[in-house]
Amino acid sequence: MKRLHRSLGATYVAVLAAFGSSHVTKAEDAQDRGVSKTAIVGDHGLLAQAAAATAKKAEAKAYKVNVDKNGVILKGYDAVAYFKEHRPVKGDPKFSSTYHGAIYYFASAADKSAFDKSPGKYAPQYGGFCANGMTKRKLHDIDPNVFWIYNGKLYVCESEKAGKVFYSSPEVNIPKADANWRFYEPPSNPGFNRELGS
Repeated sequence: MKRLHRSLGATYVAVLAAFGSSHVTKAEDAQDRGVSKTAIVGDHGLLAQAAAATAKKAEAKAYKVNVDKNGVILKGYDAVAYFKEHRPVKGDPKFSSTYHGAIYYFASAADKSAFDKSPGKYAPQYGGFCANGMTKRKLHDIDPNVFWIYNGKLYVCESEKAGKVFYSSPEVNIPKADANWRFYEPPSNPGFNRELGS
């Protein structure tokens, strides 16, 4: 029993030392404190494991969005203009909003305001990835000039060819792409608010 207590005590000391120290203790120092020579002291391993687990959980909850290196979606084009002007319009960084982890640029304060009131109405389907690619559960980039608004939703595709294929049969392709997109969406549970992404 004493042996078990000594072993648990050494483990406890090693764990406490691991959280409080960022260096590896010499074997002699470890022995002086009653820690076995094989104890590894340092926060790198434990903290790295905790950070990796936290990142994995956050990634599992995060929305998948097609953004550039600056986090901008739709290649910087105005999501609202697709609906109001029925054409692609380049947005301006001074009119920007964030939704589901993506930054949206708008051509005007009015478009930004419309988006902020109802972002889900204007955000592209499938996180801004190619709608035709999603029919095959593939995350393809897009050409912001190849778009289609169908039943009040914005669909973008990677090329004119992909657009023609997708738009040729919406009654088949949209349900297929919707089903495949569920694979990439954050998990659904009572505590997860899809609209806010939290």
